[in-house]
Amino acid sequence: MPEDEPTPIEATTQRAWQQGDFKAVATAVFDAYGAELYSFLAARFHGNTSHADEAFSDFSEDFWKALPKFEWRCSMRAWCYKLARSAASRLRRAPGNRRDRRVPLSSVPWLDDVVQQTRTTTQPHLRTDVKDEFQKLRDKLGPEDQDLLILRVDRDLSWRDVAHAMLAMDADDEHVRKTEALLRQRFVEVKKRLKRFAIEAGLL
Repeated sequence: MPEDEPTPIEATTQRAWQQGDFKAVATAVFDAYGAELYSFLAARFHGNTSHADEAFSDFSEDFWKALPKFEWRCSMRAWCYKLARSAASRLRRAPGNRRDRRVPLSSVPWLDDVVQQTRTTTQPHLRTDVKDEFQKLRDKLGPEDQDLLILRVDRDLSWRDVAHAMLAMDADDEHVRKTEALLRQRFVEVKKRLKRFAIEAGLL
């Protein structure tokens, strides 16, 4: 599918968003992307599901609060990864200090149910997933490079969406274009490093 052509789920969520049906948008997004977003956060915290739970809750609240103001400058999926990365970074900076929540999940019961369902269906998979040798090589990379590989290789996001996901919320189009070019170059270097790690480990 061409990078500028929306996927069916993106088209569906955009129609619902334009109609102001944010509950339908959130339900569709969590159904389509919830498990992969939770898995992404679990990878960020090296399989620590307690931290992944906390970050996923924060992401969910951020998503619901900001959804009416989403500008569709990138795909909904890329925006979710941007929010998830932000939630994980906040938790890493201050693991013992929870921020005050403006929209606690308890005030949105149906969303709380969706979040809980995502956790319960994803966690068993994480607990039984045995890392292969190449995953161990990835773990030698820094968090930013690991995110780059997940977004581009594992999640198959377009380069523009990867740039949006890796940037701050207020990045303008020119910044996105420059970041996209830089990430392409960085991706080449990351692959070279992984190949070197694999050779050193006797895997190639």
